[in-house]
Amino acid sequence: MINAVPHQLRKRETKFVLCSMPAIEQIDVTVTPDPIVSKKPATYTVSGKLSHAIIAKKTSLGVSYLDADGSVPLSDIYLLPFDKSYKAGEKFTITAKDVPTPKLSKVYDTYVVIWDEELGTIACAFAESGGKSGE
Repeated sequence: MINAVPHQLRKRETKFVLCSMPAIEQIDVTVTPDPIVSKKPATYTVSGKLSHAIIAKKTSLGVSYLDADGSVPLSDIYLLPFDKSYKAGEKFTITAKDVPTPKLSKVYDTYVVIWDEELGTIACAFAESGGKSGE
């Protein structure tokens, strides 16, 4: 007898995790479309609570794509300055629409950072895509 129940496809979800850098804080990241499509713009929504203040025009959201080793950029970093300030410990949300996506290799990493012009990177999350970690 043939199984008449259709096979349900599982959607792969891009999972962002804390970067392994000292003194870096966690942020929550969602991306649309998910999974990311090579050479098609994406929308990133980033939120969290940081121990550092976010200062409008001095703190930015950054998105970058790197090769499988995490060492070679696949494009220039995308930077979006915050247009609103947030106190340390205050929940923030920022959305970057139409972020350019480069031609992606089969295996690549996506990094999302909160960058301060005086402090450097204060928060970071990354996702491995395309075959690493059992994907």
